Amino acid sequence: MAGNMTSYLENKILNHILRGETYTPPSTVYVGLVDSGATDLDLENGVLNNEITDYIGDRKEINFNLSSQENGKGTSKNNSEINFNGMPKKEVAFAILCDSATGGNILFWLPADTIKTTNIDDIYRLKENDVTITLD
Repeated sequence: MAGNMTSYLENKILNHILRGETYTPPSTVYVGLVDSGATDLDLENGVLNNEITDYIGDRKEINFNLSSQENGKGTSKNNSEINFNGMPKKEVAFAILCDSATGGNILFWLPADTIKTTNIDDIYRLKENDVTITLD
């Protein structure tokens, strides 16, 4: 999964750097799952209508390796496996990185490499290095 920065985060970063406006990044980043009813445009604009929330617990905390240059681009990948236990029957089409365990703002959205249908009580697993954030 390779990530796309949302309009929300793009504006926060640009206004912070170019206009000196205060932006405090979250101390913890959370990952959630989104079903196939969502569109790229919805996620780019931070619309959470199709987030899957009926697994066990809230969004999961996600941690990343220190960024490095890969093919001339700043890149960071998740550094541990993340499990979503007790999944409902859904088509998982996207992951989202957010600034809160519930609600809040989408920072990045990532189309799944392959849309996967989960069955009731399945575990949806993001393996180490499955989530890649790259800045051009």
